[in-house]
Amino acid sequence: MSWIVKDLWDTLGKRRREFESLWQDRTLRAFETINWIANEVGERWGVLIQINFPPGQERPDVARLGHRNLSILVDKNRKKFESVTEDEVKQAAQRMNPLSFDPARFGHEGFRAKIASGRIDCLPSGVHLWCDITPEVLDFLDWIFENGYGLNPESSA
Repeated sequence: MSWIVKDLWDTLGKRRREFESLWQDRTLRAFETINWIANEVGERWGVLIQINFPPGQERPDVARLGHRNLSILVDKNRKKFESVTEDEVKQAAQRMNPLSFDPARFGHEGFRAKIASGRIDCLPSGVHLWCDITPEVLDFLDWIFENGYGLNPESSA
């Protein structure tokens, strides 16, 4: 998974000229262009990537786009983890030193893990990262994408 996030960061950096002035001017076209690029990266890896811009939050510096508030979906209809148990996923999430776990609800397996820099919603369908993406988060994402979703750098691209 870190390979997908790092590809996103690299691609946003390389294509920064396409959206930087729009971002500085706070236009809706900036959000569209940024997520168009994220979508292209997701297509390369067989996932859906969306950079979220929650209302009321400070707008990140252009260089920090994709480093927080990121959704990566593998199969939006999946309600249960298939090759691992929810307990195994929680155990793997321990490397992020979560402050708490709350159930996902809505008839889905999964959970919300509160960590020091925010929250991660980990579902059988994908993950929503409402936190800073740190090396610990990237390690967990590698685990869940390889073990929980069956993706790896060799089989995805």
